[in-house]
Amino acid sequence: MVVEFAVWPALLAGLAGTAAMTAVMVMGRAVGMTDMDIMLITGGMMTGDERRARALGAVIHFVVMGTVVFGLLYAALFAWSDTAGVLTGLVFGFVHGLVVGALAMPMMSAIHPRMRAGHGGFTLPAPGIMGTGYGRGTPAGILLAHLVYGLVVALVYTALV
Repeated sequence: MVVEFAVWPALLAGLAGTAAMTAVMVMGRAVGMTDMDIMLITGGMMTGDERRARALGAVIHFVVMGTVVFGLLYAALFAWSDTAGVLTGLVFGFVHGLVVGALAMPMMSAIHPRMRAGHGGFTLPAPGIMGTGYGRGTPAGILLAHLVYGLVVALVYTALV
């Protein structure tokens, strides 16, 4: 089966993947696995007001990053690799999780205004490598959430193209 790149299926798959990933993240916080609040972290880049940060963070997380950026990127990778199966989705999700945890999170404290002294509003702890600054269970949570994202995006994309 040839996997074609298709925008609308990519966006719908990205949205579904983001919803599933977010459910995993919310459950991780609810059971005490992690203290990481992705909406607050993301929105906190724009504002020091905690309520506004969560609202902005939700839009950025769901619409911009999960649906548009990564939905389209995963679809492009599926088309490039000519496969969008379960294994491909899990591999892409695992690599995505490693890149986020091992590269993006450690760099965040250098650029995030709420993780540096002298900025108004709330403050956030530095995530550290694989998010360990948010609890010992965070690395596993990051990988699990991204595995779920990759799996759901692959399944939904395959069903729609």
